Parts: sequence; C-alpha cells; structure tokens
Amino acid sequence: MPMKWKRFKKERISLDYTVMLVPHSQKKPIHFKTPVWTFGVIFLGLLVLTGACLFFAGSRHQLTQVRQEKEQLEQEWKRLAEQKQLADQENEILRQEQEQQKKELQELENRTRNTLKELEDLVEREGQIRQELGLEDPDADADTDETQDTDNPEEDVPEEPPEEEEASGQEPGEAAASGQDAQEEIAAGNGMFRAASVELPISMAESEASFRAIQAEMGTLQLMLSEKTGQYEGYLSTIEEKKAAAAAEKARKEALRASIVASASSYIGNAYVYGGNDPHTGVDCSGFTKYILGNIAGVYLNRTAAAQSGQGKTVSAQEARPGDLVFYSNGTNVNHVAIYVGNGQVVHASNERVGITRSDMYYRTPVAIKNVLGD
Repeated sequence: MPMKWKRFKKERISLDYTVMLVPHSQKKPIHFKTPVWTFGVIFLGLLVLTGACLFFAGSRHQLTQVRQEKEQLEQEWKRLAEQKQLADQENEILRQEQEQQKKELQELENRTRNTLKELEDLVEREGQIRQELGLEDPDADADTDETQDTDNPEEDVPEEPPEEEEASGQEPGEAAASGQDAQEEIAAGNGMFRAASVELPISMAESEASFRAIQAEMGTLQLMLSEKTGQYEGYLSTIEEKKAAAAAEKARKEALRASIVASASSYIGNAYVYGGNDPHTGVDCSGFTKYILGNIAGVYLNRTAAAQSGQGKTVSAQEARPGDLVFYSNGTNVNHVAIYVGNGQVVHASNERVGITRSDMYYRTPVAIKNVLGD
C-alpha cells in the first residue's frame, strides 16, 4: 500500500508543470505549478471561443445579407407604390375623361334628337310647300335609327398594400422569413397594379368606339339636314319669287284696273250712238266696254252685251272690283253692260239723252257681274 501511494504521488508530480513568469524589472520571477489538464481546459476554451467567434461572424454576415435584401425589397415596394400612385392618377384622369365623354355622348344624343325633329319639321314643311307649288309628293324618307351608348363600367382600383414593419433587431431566421413575406406581398401588389392598368383602357376603347359611331351617325344626320335645309331654302326662294311675281302681277292688275277706270271716266259726257264703236264720236254700251277693255287691257270682248255676258268669271257684288263688267236685262235678255269703277258706281253709255255717264250700280238691278281680266 505505501509503495502504490508513492508511485501514484510520483506519477502525479510528473504530470504537473511549473510555469515561471520572468518580469523585465529586478523583481524575482514568479513561478507556480499547474496540472497538465489545465492546458487542456485552456485549449478547449480557446476552441470554444474560436468557434463562437466564427459562428457569430457568420451569423452577422447572414444578417447583413438579409438586411440588404430587405432594404432592396423595401425599395422595390416603394417603387411599386409610386407606380401604383401614378396608375391611380392615370385612372382618375381616365375616369374624368370617361365622364366628359358621357356628357358629350348625352349632348350628341340631344343634338341627334333635335336634328331628327328638324328633319321631321322640314319634311312636313316640304310637303306643305310642294302643295303650295302644286308639285307631286316625294317618296317617304327612310326612318333614321337612334343609337344610344350604354354606361361605362366602373373601375376597380387596387387597394394599397400595408407598409412593412421595421425588421431591425430581428434574429437571422426571422429576418429571412420577413423578407420572403415582403416579396410575396410585392408580387401580389404588382399583379393588382397590372390588372387595374389593363381594365380601364378596355373601357375607354369601348367608350371611344361608341363615341365615334355616334359622331358618324351625327355627321350623316347633319348631311341630311343640310340637304333638306338646302331644299327648304330653295322652296322658300321659289315661294318668295312667286310671291314677288304675284305681288307684281297684282300691282300691275290694280294699275290696269285703275287705268280702265280713268280711261272710262275720261269719256263721261260724250255722245251715245247706237251701234257706235268709238267713244270719241259716239258709242253704245257694248261698243264702249269693247273699246275700253280692248285698248287699255288688251282684252277681246264680243260686240253685244248679251254675248259679253258669257265671257269672264262670274263674281258677287261683294267681290266686284274696278274694271269688272256689270250686266242688266229687260227681264228676258241681257240688253245693257257697264264698267264698275268702285264705291258702288258704274260708268256706261246709257242712252242718247244722257250719253256716257256715271251711275249707281243699282240704278237697275244687275243680273251678272263678270271679271274679264282673269285675275
């Protein structure tokens, strides 16, 4: 037993090491004994420390990469958000343009209705004018269809994705998961942005196509309206010309009638001669009317009163105008004729005693009044 203990003690002493620290000063060296396993512990500690340093260095590098990726994703998200904002602004402009086009379409529809109403009025007026001019009725125009544009579809504006929370201070695994989630959210937002960017142009294209169709129809209606307006103005011009010609003819007739009255009145007091044809030398009643109407108006009359009563158009006493002929009878046959000069009076070659004179139209009862001037 004592031998074993000594051997163990000797072996134990041989496993110890003496460490001596020699200072540069005059102080005595410091030395101490340490067992061999102390160096093992120190070596293991150094290994653990080195591994920990390497681990934390790698983790720090990974975290830095994750943070850089996160910053890139945030910048990408910011860029997409700006694009979305621009898209929203463009969508708002397109919406306003659609509203403006809807107003213009409504105005075009109103103008179309007004144009159609004007066309109907012109067609109706054309028929009246043709009746006034004595023209044949034209064929009925084809009906004009009226096209209305439907309402534009509403726009779907994508919702703005929520802002990403700050990831600083997170562990490496959590930061990587957060970066992946941010990428998925950016991809989703980008898809919504593309969908919103495609939908509105389609609606605008449909709206513009309807707008152009109504504009084309409006142009056709305007052309039809111009043609009808030209015809209408032509008819009005013809009517005005006819009215002017009629007015001129009426004035000429009135002047002619006045000339007849003046000429007939100028012979008052001249002699009555049965069978006479010239009021200067003597004339009977039918010779007097034949002379005056023939020389002043160029109207040919038969020679006797009875024969003259069969000429011209019969008018009533209320319709009688100066220059018309008033006939009288002996109860059986027409035997006397006079020239109406207005105000219920006549000028006529009465008889040999009176000659050519002015009398009341009803000095005898008239049997007929004739307009031989044709107006």
